[in-house]
Amino acid sequence: MHSKLIDTIADFIPLDSSDIDLVQSLFKCQKVSKGVSLIETGQHSYRAFFINEGYLKYSKIIESGEELIIHLYTPLHFATSLNSFFLGQKSEEDLHTITDCDLLCITHSDLEYLYSTSPKWQSFGRKLMESFLIEKEERIIDQLSLTAQMRYSKLLKCYPEIIQNVPVKYIASYIGIQPESLSRIRKKN
Repeated sequence: MHSKLIDTIADFIPLDSSDIDLVQSLFKCQKVSKGVSLIETGQHSYRAFFINEGYLKYSKIIESGEELIIHLYTPLHFATSLNSFFLGQKSEEDLHTITDCDLLCITHSDLEYLYSTSPKWQSFGRKLMESFLIEKEERIIDQLSLTAQMRYSKLLKCYPEIIQNVPVKYIASYIGIQPESLSRIRKKN
């Protein structure tokens, strides 16, 4: 169950057998059904998740009552409410499963313990945050500079399986358009 996580971590830092044992002891397996809330608005999140299998949506209900999809998480990615997990604030967003999921979760205190065991783990944390920041910057630039058609094409290029696993309404919200507009774009492809 931990092999995908170990491979993902190994993309950032070298791991030895004691590192692998540590990861296996700190990241707990969790099978979660479709439609389950992992983090809710107004709650504190003390867990971060690695997605072995499945899809998650990170969203916020805006003033109009509409659900705004902030992020769609795919397999082999980490997910949490960063403000809540790292700063101890109440989450202003929700994290829900879109499909049945196999997750590995770690608590904030266990992550801090992991970081304290070796400078290598601090390097992992820094590199992981750098990758999050780069991804967020890319997303902002894409939202401002690419057409809806281009954003959709880029999403499918990066995550071709997403269309089979995530409802169109979530994909449309994520790329910043109405579902009807996405339907027209899809017909052109």
